[in-house]
Amino acid sequence: MKKRSGNLQLTSPGIQKDIVNAISLETLKVIFEELGDDFFAILVDESSDVSYKEQMAIILRFVNKEGILVEHFVGITHVTNTSAISLKSAIDELFDEYKLSLSRVRGQGYDGASNMRGQFGGLKALIQKDNSSAHYIHCFAHQLQLTLVATAKGHVDVVWFFDLVYDVVNVIGSSCKRRGVFRELRAIRIAQAISNGEIEMGKGLNQELGIKRSGDTRWGSHYRSVLNLQASFLDVIDLQELNDRFDEVNTELLRCVSCLSPKDKFRAFNLSKIEEMANFYPYDFDVVLVRVLSGELKNYIVDVRCHDAFAGLKGLGDLARVMVETRKNIIYPHVYLLIKLALILPVATAIVERAFSAMKYIKTKSRNRMSDTYLNDCLVTYIERDICESISIESIMHRFQNTKTRRVHYA
Repeated sequence: MKKRSGNLQLTSPGIQKDIVNAISLETLKVIFEELGDDFFAILVDESSDVSYKEQMAIILRFVNKEGILVEHFVGITHVTNTSAISLKSAIDELFDEYKLSLSRVRGQGYDGASNMRGQFGGLKALIQKDNSSAHYIHCFAHQLQLTLVATAKGHVDVVWFFDLVYDVVNVIGSSCKRRGVFRELRAIRIAQAISNGEIEMGKGLNQELGIKRSGDTRWGSHYRSVLNLQASFLDVIDLQELNDRFDEVNTELLRCVSCLSPKDKFRAFNLSKIEEMANFYPYDFDVVLVRVLSGELKNYIVDVRCHDAFAGLKGLGDLARVMVETRKNIIYPHVYLLIKLALILPVATAIVERAFSAMKYIKTKSRNRMSDTYLNDCLVTYIERDICESISIESIMHRFQNTKTRRVHYA
């Protein structure tokens, strides 16, 4: 910058956007190099931004070369509508742009909206039409939330309580004066409780919160708080309601996955169930490879149960990491492949929600005219800032100057 000419400030909006785009592309380059040609799962959700444009966020979930499960944000794209066909088209465009192959997808994770999980016309079905091994898992947190709400609405005391809360919110929430009176009374009661030693003081405790209506689909819903207080209510949760939210394929696949667990010296290990799991991935395990897998599994289970490094492991994440560290992934490649396939099945979509939370910081009311491309570049560099900070200035500089013809060429 000290050697630049007087009219070369690099501060114009267009230049600044080109620089951010260069950083974003270099960040994605690191992510895709880490992924390589391996299998991955996609997590997708859509939400409107501050200018009421529908945006779809895409996350890739895969196991890296160190055997560590990672989830990376790869982009957000504007969709004209949220139909399954539009979402599928947007995903195809992003895959084409970044040279990703739909044939490498081995899992799908959504929040359960009908346009996502529809059995025949949903995004899940459209992707499985091209790749039957891209198994869909309805977000576990979302399923549990919906089950709790459905069961709660069948409980007389809970229904009565929320009817009362709804009336209180309507009466108090509609008036600033009533809100003020409510705050004052609440502050007096808290002060009395503190002086009597009934409640504790500390960082983050006794904070003033707003009054909100209960929600069915948000995990922060009041329903969960009430159920936590009413422990006895958990005894009457409708198990059929929970079971109905898992289809037959998902249930059987998850049962097979559980047999790979390393807990208690691989107590859940079941040879036939694990072989059955391989049948869910016909592109990766044909009849011959299933027989090879069977032989590997017999040697594998004897080996890991006698190996000190595998003692006390808590889950599949630890198992994959230790297999790479001990090079067992090379000795038992087909077993390790099954472990990776089990790991990349997306059981929750919280990371997508965090991407939308980040969007609120990037595209604010004062920046509501931000273009979709600039929004995407800013989000990639912000959400994946750990990777972004590791990129050299030189690589960003070369990417910046090679995107288009510049007046000055940097050495």
